[in-house]
Amino acid sequence: MNAVPRRAANRSRATRAAAWAFTLSTRLAAPILGFVWASAPASAAAAEPAAKKVLAVHVEGQDADVVRGDIEAALPDRIVVATTKEFSAALKKAGQAKPLGAGMTNAKQRDRLVPRVQQAASIIGAGAVLVGIVQKVRGEKRVHLVWVNAEDDATPVDEAVSLKGSEEERRKAIATAIGSAVEAYAPAPPPEPKENTPPPPSEAKPKEEEESSARVRHQAGSSIVSAEVGFELGGRVFTYSDGISGNLRRYDVYGAPVGAVQVEVFPAAMTTIPVLRDLGISAGYARAFGLASATEGGDPVDTVYQRITAALKYRIPISRPMGPVIGVLGGVRWQQFQIDAPGDLGAQVANVDYLAIRAGVDGWIPVGPVAVLLGFEWLEPLTTGAVYERFSGAKVHGITAAAGLAVRFESGLQIRLTGHYDRFFSDFDPVLGDAYVAGGALDQFFGVRLGLAYMD
Repeated sequence: MNAVPRRAANRSRATRAAAWAFTLSTRLAAPILGFVWASAPASAAAAEPAAKKVLAVHVEGQDADVVRGDIEAALPDRIVVATTKEFSAALKKAGQAKPLGAGMTNAKQRDRLVPRVQQAASIIGAGAVLVGIVQKVRGEKRVHLVWVNAEDDATPVDEAVSLKGSEEERRKAIATAIGSAVEAYAPAPPPEPKENTPPPPSEAKPKEEEESSARVRHQAGSSIVSAEVGFELGGRVFTYSDGISGNLRRYDVYGAPVGAVQVEVFPAAMTTIPVLRDLGISAGYARAFGLASATEGGDPVDTVYQRITAALKYRIPISRPMGPVIGVLGGVRWQQFQIDAPGDLGAQVANVDYLAIRAGVDGWIPVGPVAVLLGFEWLEPLTTGAVYERFSGAKVHGITAAAGLAVRFESGLQIRLTGHYDRFFSDFDPVLGDAYVAGGALDQFFGVRLGLAYMD
């Protein structure tokens, strides 16, 4: 195998398979994303109906504010009253800039006004409008009440109510006039709570036992185990910055097939012991298969790409057990990329052996039948591998980020589509006489994985 300075030892069988690999991943991902798209509206449609209804109250004439207060006093809490300013603005939008006036008290004349009142109600989301026109009839002050439904022409209230007497008498008269219409319009009251008789002391359950029995299976906030097996299309790009010597080789590979397995276990999840029930361990293993490397026109050589992760993890359920979950973790990561190159080429290829301390956070955000997966970690390598041993003063650090979607089924099975990006960045401090001279290096790993998972 002839070494060519500044040329890549980068053409692999996996690289030649990049085209079909990308096509395969696209075809596998398409049905998943289609299922996600179809499922989202279904979850939105399951929202609970509103517990209250909106009613607009519009009063004109002398002491309109006082009469409005008397009307609102007759309404139950299950009805929300729109503000005067809000409904007046809606009336203007509906084409009624002037007061409704006495025309609302006459069945024939109000026909031209009712459509505008109904349109104004629809603008503010009210199901009905109670119009009050205050008038003096033969020296007696009255309020003529007209109930207008937004969706039909029914008029359940069309009555003049006397405003003489005390405040209590006025309010009672108004309540009597609109009572049947209000009861028909208002949502049904909530059922009266039943009196709970506490069980005898011998039968009472401790609080911890009650919480334990409430554990929900297949949810990230209370799961005991989560396991995933997947197929990944991975890649790597290794480059130097400020390279001076002629023996520095770039390396890149795309579409490398990788098998991966990952598991999380929370041994005490069935208990209600604080902290302990949310403390778990996670582990993962991934390895490329059928991967070989070669210079352009050279013979292929065996290449090993594998990674092992292990960590202690603590989960923080935002709303146990079915809400979002934040995970805090710390552990180790071993990531190896070894090219079995002979002779002089072996002294130039980018062989690495990262054993790193890892610390990070991850997130599980459920959205109906789907969950969003996020993760970020800082990596501090303890060992780095042969490529860095060629340089003086090598300082290496790393990060890794991941994101994806999980389509969830009631059985606990999940289909996951996730992507990850690992970045190891380094600085060198070359001295006079070094055989390899560069300012630093950047080692990037990436992949897209399609996996089948189970969460209990």
